[in-house]
Amino acid sequence: MKLQIVQVSNMKYSIMALTLLIVMVPAVGSAESQERKGQRLFAGCLDKVDDRATLETGLFVCKGKRDPEPFGGNGRACGDCHVPGDNFGISEKRIAKLKSDHPFFFRGLDEDQKLLRTHGLVHVIIPGSIDEFRQTPKLVHLQTLCDKKGNCDSLGLRGDRVTNLCAFSIEAIKNHMAKTVKRVPGKDFRVPTAKECKWLVAYMVSDLVADQDERNR
Repeated sequence: MKLQIVQVSNMKYSIMALTLLIVMVPAVGSAESQERKGQRLFAGCLDKVDDRATLETGLFVCKGKRDPEPFGGNGRACGDCHVPGDNFGISEKRIAKLKSDHPFFFRGLDEDQKLLRTHGLVHVIIPGSIDEFRQTPKLVHLQTLCDKKGNCDSLGLRGDRVTNLCAFSIEAIKNHMAKTVKRVPGKDFRVPTAKECKWLVAYMVSDLVADQDERNR
């Protein structure tokens, strides 16, 4: 009889432990899901990102279909300019290997196609502040520059950009992902929602980005 009581008692503790584990798993998963949702948005994937293929190619590869108009824009995604294989920038060597119809080469904006194809220089426009051609900044060190909310010490190659990753993302979408040079919100592109900004920030400051540093390979 005593043995049976001990067995029942142990079973109760086992059930309690299992219940606690089940309750805890969604909490852990939710933190990961924000990073993964941000990764999908960043890569322009409608489904998950294929991590293995992405690591092998250096370019984002979707497990399912790609969004034809990320953020309602011209077909470019953040990850077309900030590729994992180049520390989330993009090198001249990689640009030379892209197909001619790659979204990176979208012709509907005020890009200089020669500068874009030979040096990777994109047109950056902020009315009353910046109007010039610049290289795509590498994002691999954002984890060391920014806090979890996306507030950073500096952003951009010259440190003259906004210092919040959400605002930085909105600027980039407007500059590089709009359908026309008019860049009309709601028509040429759409502004990320507060949730989407939160997901993008979670991804950009996560280990998913920081661990892609070429020096760690």
